[in-house]
Amino acid sequence: ETGPLFFVTNSTANIHLSGVEVTAASGTLVQAGATERWGVSGANGGTVNLTADAQTLAGDLVADSISSLNITLTNSASLAGAINADGAAQSAALTLDASSVWTVTADSILSTLSDTDGIEGTNIVNIVGNGHTVYYDASLEANQALGGLTYTLVNGGELKPLN
Repeated sequence: ETGPLFFVTNSTANIHLSGVEVTAASGTLVQAGATERWGVSGANGGTVNLTADAQTLAGDLVADSISSLNITLTNSASLAGAINADGAAQSAALTLDASSVWTVTADSILSTLSDTDGIEGTNIVNIVGNGHTVYYDASLEANQALGGLTYTLVNGGELKPLN
């Protein structure tokens, strides 16, 4: 009840969820981070490659400064939660297909966002902002399609450059 559903340290985890029921009682779906118990200090972070395929997920995704999150939502998957809300992650990447939806529950900070089918003009139609701001790193080539612009999210909120 107090820990994350998935905790990754000193390794890379490839998590593929499809058609399963999962519950993060603590509110944290994924945590990637270093611990004193495993690996060499400063080099023992975690990398999470999470793919949700036709999957419903709820909970936050967090990582520390030597850990990374790579999230892919596909085939009508949905995620309700914050991604890298504290901005601590080494990187936090999100890929959405046109049929999938992210419902933002707190301000979030992404390194990269790949959502070409969800962008309509200056609106993003598959991210429900609920008044929250999602930041992205406009200096990264992977975000070139976003053009350094600010976008309006469904139900209020914005996607805008961090820098």
